[in-house]
Amino acid sequence: MDITYLGHAGFYVEAEQFVLVMDPWLSPEGAFDSAWFQFPCNHHLAPWLCEALRQTKKERFVYVSHEHRDHFDPSFLAKLPLQDVTFLVPRFDRPALREELAKLNPKAIVPVDHGAHVPLPGGAARLFLDDGGINRDSAILVKSRGQSFLNMNDCKLYDEVADIARTEGPISVFTCQFSGATWHPTCYEYEPAEYSRISAHKLKSKFEMVARAIAAVQPKCFIPSAGPACFLDPVLFHINFQPVNIFPRTAQFFSFLRERLNGIPTAMVDMMPGDVWRSISEQFRPLGTERVDEANFASYLRSYAARYQQYFADRQPRPTDDNLQKIVAALRGALQTKLEPLSLNARIHVPLYFGLSDAESRMLRLDFPAKRVDLVSQISDADYYSLTTPSWQIQRVLEGKITWEEFALTFRVKLNRKPDVYQTLIQGFLLMEPEDMNSFCSKLLEIEQRQKRITIEAGGTRYSIDHYCPHQGADLTQGWLSDGRYWVCPRHRWHFALDKDGQCMGNKGSIHAICLDHD
Repeated sequence: MDITYLGHAGFYVEAEQFVLVMDPWLSPEGAFDSAWFQFPCNHHLAPWLCEALRQTKKERFVYVSHEHRDHFDPSFLAKLPLQDVTFLVPRFDRPALREELAKLNPKAIVPVDHGAHVPLPGGAARLFLDDGGINRDSAILVKSRGQSFLNMNDCKLYDEVADIARTEGPISVFTCQFSGATWHPTCYEYEPAEYSRISAHKLKSKFEMVARAIAAVQPKCFIPSAGPACFLDPVLFHINFQPVNIFPRTAQFFSFLRERLNGIPTAMVDMMPGDVWRSISEQFRPLGTERVDEANFASYLRSYAARYQQYFADRQPRPTDDNLQKIVAALRGALQTKLEPLSLNARIHVPLYFGLSDAESRMLRLDFPAKRVDLVSQISDADYYSLTTPSWQIQRVLEGKITWEEFALTFRVKLNRKPDVYQTLIQGFLLMEPEDMNSFCSKLLEIEQRQKRITIEAGGTRYSIDHYCPHQGADLTQGWLSDGRYWVCPRHRWHFALDKDGQCMGNKGSIHAICLDHD
């Protein structure tokens, strides 16, 4: 099995009787309304991949893990010889991914359920789905002739990794995301010291989660993937050079792994787009032409951004006052439409203020319990959640050019919340389409109704806690102790204080911890 790295989370897997392309993101316009770009640049591989699929006599498959545009690149996929391609896709409750792929008229689309096996010529694939509402993602395990490749990409099913390795191992090659990919704390208006503190904490817990996965899988080779992207828009470019944030580069990650996993014989390979790992011989072939390290990182990025200078200059609209009024009116209607199916609205006790950075006196206030959207001129509540974005960016959502989730990942927003506590319902409301609200609320209720409890040991003391995380239902038996007092969720690294009845640090939720070893 030869694995060619396509950049970001993309791979070209060539087995004896089939080829399988995973999450190819190669379009030069990047993703999320040109907020994210491939790092290093991989656009030059697009013609090569198209030709490889045309020329091969083997069966052709393409796997798309989820809807995020840094994994699902429809403009590039449309260039492939799709009359010969079978898509393997997760069968999410939301059918949008399957529906968009069907428009490309491929040879076939095979929707796959969680844990299901798919026969391939001379091998097989198995998909693992995380369909929790806010998160829709999947992982894939590919096997051929005694070799296996487990690709987790962005999928957070780390509480299932040990079971996958036990039932499907040994694993030849393992890859997963090692950097962050959300708007917290990137877009939040924190003081610099607080921003660095939060970023460092999230980074440390992410690294630890991946290290534990590698230790559980014990692959022959580990390849870091799915991040970080880079940011070439002038309004976002500074993110690339922040001293501490949630977008570490490979050198920092490998430094952590070398210390944390000292003694594990797994080869750790930093691949560039075009590089090849030969699984059978365990041989690395550095064939990529775009090579970036810590020495040339800054100059490389500045050169990369310079190529897009005019592109971004042409994207700066100047809205008239009349246009701003129309955008505010349309946004008010869109938010009201999202509110209507939100059945758990009464649980949100702080208002959401939605503002436009170029229309500061026209702000919308969402009263969740009353399901009202009012036009206001300023924030008048002591406790609130606020979001501000340029009018042209939200107009892209209103015109259906990007989804609400894609809008969030543009990072062209400013956020604030008082108190500074994560609320799953507000996050879901902001990220989801109106038609997904009912399903989202139903899944939250389903998690809450799981009454099973487990016993864990932390520092010699036993605690009874909820079996499943209140966030998205992760199995807490796979969690771990941090700083002697926090039980950490294995999927999203929520920290629950065992000495404070299991209350979550910085998020709204609890695992109802009861100490079983009283004096």
